[in-house]
Amino acid sequence: MDISLAAQLESDLRKAAGEETSLTSMTVDYGASDVGDDLESKSWVERATKSLVFVQAELRRADGGLAASASAIFRRAGN
Repeated sequence: MDISLAAQLESDLRKAAGEETSLTSMTVDYGASDVGDDLESKSWVERATKSLVFVQAELRRADGGLAASASAIFRRAGN
């Protein structure tokens, strides 16, 4: 794997949060140690306010097992 799980999750979280946001907080939880190279990513906005965006992301192995998950808070620009 060329990119760490945390870096991949952060990238996915940033895409979900949208442009003109900055990362305020991020928590990563790791699953099984045998991750493999074929991971499927899913990210979504849990909720959003005028100034903050709360997002979640998961990386799953080919067998459906959880490799890692993350939650993050992004601040919208100008707030």
